[in-house]
Amino acid sequence: MEEELKRNLRELISKSSSAQVYKALADIFNEEYSFLHKFFVGAKDKKDKKEKEKEKEKKEKKDFSVEATPVNTEEQPTPASAPASAPASAKPDRIRSDAKVIVMKKPADPEDLLDTHPVPQAQNDTTIHTESGFRDPKDIKKWQKEQEDKKAAELRAEGVNPATLLTEANLRKWIVDEKKTFAAIAREYVGLSDVIISAEAKKYGLQSDTSKRRMMIAKAKGSKN
Repeated sequence: MEEELKRNLRELISKSSSAQVYKALADIFNEEYSFLHKFFVGAKDKKDKKEKEKEKEKKEKKDFSVEATPVNTEEQPTPASAPASAPASAKPDRIRSDAKVIVMKKPADPEDLLDTHPVPQAQNDTTIHTESGFRDPKDIKKWQKEQEDKKAAELRAEGVNPATLLTEANLRKWIVDEKKTFAAIAREYVGLSDVIISAEAKKYGLQSDTSKRRMMIAKAKGSKN
């Protein structure tokens, strides 16, 4: 069957040309497609159109029934327990002269927990630690300890005892010249706790700027009391 079809096609091509045979086949296919598309797709479109019209009619009937429902215009009674709203023109009560005013103190600055330089506060009064990027004091302390341990491991790997770096010359250079805080010295230079660095600095009469600021604030509060 297939060989016979091929022979017939070759005969047609020899009588005309390949282009003409192809064009004739294409025309036949287009005619068949147009008929089948109109027969099947057209029937489906008609069916979908009828279903949409039915749905539209149902919706219109439903909307009409809702509009026709009488609305109860009687005023509903106000529950007895509902508090009466204050008139718009009412003025707020004045503060009594003998009333006590309570001043709420701001939470402790998490930057001071690590004895570091103060950082600008965001609009919501939440302080972000400059180096770590954390807000929660617990997260800041954890990050500080990790940095100290990392620096200590580096020094020991180089054969350096961190405690030997806490000389007066080094501390004076870091605290006075470079304006470093105890926390910064701990994580950047020696890998020891800032408490240890504070104690060593105290031996030489050295204080970080943050420590001085805290002492001034404490003295000012003490003088007010």
